[in-house]
Amino acid sequence: MFGNLFGKKEDDAVDHVFKDRAYMSCRAKMKAIATLAKNDEVFIFIAWFDDTAKQFRSYFAENGIGEDRIVEAQQFHTHQLTKQKPVFVEHYPLHSKEKTFVSGWDQKNILVYSAMDEPLFKHFGSEKIIPMMKLMGMKEEEVIEHNMVSKSIIKGQQKIEEQVTLEQNASSQAAWMERNLK
Repeated sequence: MFGNLFGKKEDDAVDHVFKDRAYMSCRAKMKAIATLAKNDEVFIFIAWFDDTAKQFRSYFAENGIGEDRIVEAQQFHTHQLTKQKPVFVEHYPLHSKEKTFVSGWDQKNILVYSAMDEPLFKHFGSEKIIPMMKLMGMKEEEVIEHNMVSKSIIKGQQKIEEQVTLEQNASSQAAWMERNLK
């Protein structure tokens, strides 16, 4: 069961620029991102999808954080990296698109926040894993942060990429998954 989400262990090291922080729920992820935003103003938060950006702007406004710290990937300009550090508030379903987006950045370990109840994770059976995690005593607001998680997400994205012949844009991760994976 864990194999679908975390994949098989391979000895060859994957050189990736992303450092994943996965939470059990979107609610816990949003709270963690808001805490990061409040504690350090150097971060700018990048959303891949319009709906995600709107959700985070609303959440930031409710929590007294400047909505201008949320930017959609298509609106992001690399000159913003001179004064701010990027944090992605979600993964894009295709790893190659993420890699292309950050190519040329002089950044290592770019943070990406994810949640087990997001469509990308659900595609690999996370709804079966969440109850097990709770049974083992994991709290909703605890972060899962390990190199193995980042590698597994990349492998999952690559599996999705193999299924997509002609990508269709969408305003949310759920709509993207629905339109592109049939």
